[in-house]
Amino acid sequence: STVSREKPIDYAMIARMLGEEKRRGGYVLWVTGPALVHSRARDNLVWFIRNGYVQALHEGNAVAVHDIEAAIVGTTLGMTSQGEPTAGGHAAHMRAINAVRRAGSIRAAVADGTITSGIMHACVVEEVPYVLAGSLRDDGPLPDVLTDMVAAQEATRAHTIQATRAVRIATALHSIAVGNMLPAYYEVPQRG
Repeated sequence: STVSREKPIDYAMIARMLGEEKRRGGYVLWVTGPALVHSRARDNLVWFIRNGYVQALHEGNAVAVHDIEAAIVGTTLGMTSQGEPTAGGHAAHMRAINAVRRAGSIRAAVADGTITSGIMHACVVEEVPYVLAGSLRDDGPLPDVLTDMVAAQEATRAHTIQATRAVRIATALHSIAVGNMLPAYYEVPQRG
């Protein structure tokens, strides 16, 4: 998007762009925030991962935690898919974190059958690399989260330098961070 994100989105145009990136073997980096999981759009992102529209994923601890909570407990933020609170739901995300900690990593939790669905499961199964960048406010965090910001920047930069397109959705902070790392260039129009 140019200039401002506070404007209508042309989803048909975005679909065409993603289709073109896939056809030409582009490298699409997705940057996602927890609202993607809470709005019940995780299955949509899983579809994009499974169908080859995601070459790398960048997110924070919260996206992975709530995605894994949905896979293991069936809630996000302790709430049902209808937005109803559940008994003991306030601790559901910690149960998810502890399950992954017991396994040792997200990859190990997928391998041992602890995580059987969702975004992180799809990334592991489809071998899509992901960078989980931590913050001071993280619960846990998950064992895969990079809490050293320099290490998180370096891991993210390894993908931004390859990116031919970046889809940034449901996160301001990670979108800005990744946007600051994306290479900038200008294509001179071909004269014929």
